Amino acid sequence: MDFRLGKPIKELLERQGALGDCDIVSVAGGVKSLLSPKSSSDRAFILSQIDISVNLHRISEIILSNHTDCGAYGGSSKFDSFKKECEFHASEMKKAKEIILSKYPQLKVKMILGKIFPSGQVQFEEIG
Repeated sequence: MDFRLGKPIKELLERQGALGDCDIVSVAGGVKSLLSPKSSSDRAFILSQIDISVNLHRISEIILSNHTDCGAYGGSSKFDSFKKECEFHASEMKKAKEIILSKYPQLKVKMILGKIFPSGQVQFEEIG
C-alpha cells in the first residue's frame, strides 16, 4: 500500500514473470492485519482474500511482504537499529506464514522484506 513501494514491487513481479498473472492484495501494515488487527474484520478480510484466490484462481503460492519504516508498526524510529527492525519484520512474517499454512497446508509461502533506505532506494530480501 505504501506509495514508496509501487514501482519497485511492479519491477520485482516483472522480473519474476508474475506481473499480470497474480492476485495482488495490498493493505496498510502488511501481515499486521493477520497478527494484531485493529478489529476482527481486518483479519477476516485478509483471510477472505486468500480464500478467494485459493478457491477461485487455484493459487499454489502466496508471497507475504512487509517493509521497513512501516507507519502501522510505528516507523523505523520505533526500533533501536535497522537490523532489529528487519529481524522484527522477518519474525512477523514467519508468524503469519504459520497462520496461513495452518489453514492452507498445500500453499507455498514465500516471505519478502522490502528494505527502504533513506535515499528512497528499495531493496527486497527473501526471508528463509
